[in-house]
Amino acid sequence: MVTSASVSSPERSGVDGRGIRRLGGREEWFWYLAAAVSYIVLAIWHKFLLNWFVGPLWLVAVVVIGPALWDRMVASRTRRGRSAGAGRPRQPG
Repeated sequence: MVTSASVSSPERSGVDGRGIRRLGGREEWFWYLAAAVSYIVLAIWHKFLLNWFVGPLWLVAVVVIGPALWDRMVASRTRRGRSAGAGRPRQPG
């Protein structure tokens, strides 16, 4: 789970009462569409995925875990960018 350090207003900040970020409308549609397309594409080659248990589990897993992993990747990328820039000497100017 991706948590926020400070929560001022859950309605305005997009963070629920537990400090977990909520998906917006377009972002939610994107993750559901990504889950559906990836499930269909994988099920074309792996027929054992086509059952009533794996389908809903796949959908929930992608929609819940996908945004959390994405946020974690973006956060680590920005941290690396900040730390890489911190050690550089300033250019005279």
